[in-house]
Amino acid sequence: MKPLLSKDAVLCSDGASGYATVAANGGIEYFLLGSKPGARVTGGCYHILKVNSLHARYDKCVKPFCGPATKNLHGYTRWLEARLAGMKPAEVIRAA
Repeated sequence: MKPLLSKDAVLCSDGASGYATVAANGGIEYFLLGSKPGARVTGGCYHILKVNSLHARYDKCVKPFCGPATKNLHGYTRWLEARLAGMKPAEVIRAA
């Protein structure tokens, strides 16, 4: 993970076992967040709700394609970004 994360990165987790080890080995600041209301945010700004929401939207966007090939994931991600920005399908195609 070292080449992927900068030294000032902050890792937030919902308690999955491997994240604490990754943070400790990489010298990364780590926050463990609970799933109950009031425990989902720590330090006033660290939370995983946006990541969970984005992951759910990505899954919903990719699902109709029945498991796209890994080599095409960048294109599907760009499509999702355009859709989240409010672009209509025809606008996305014209912009390509």
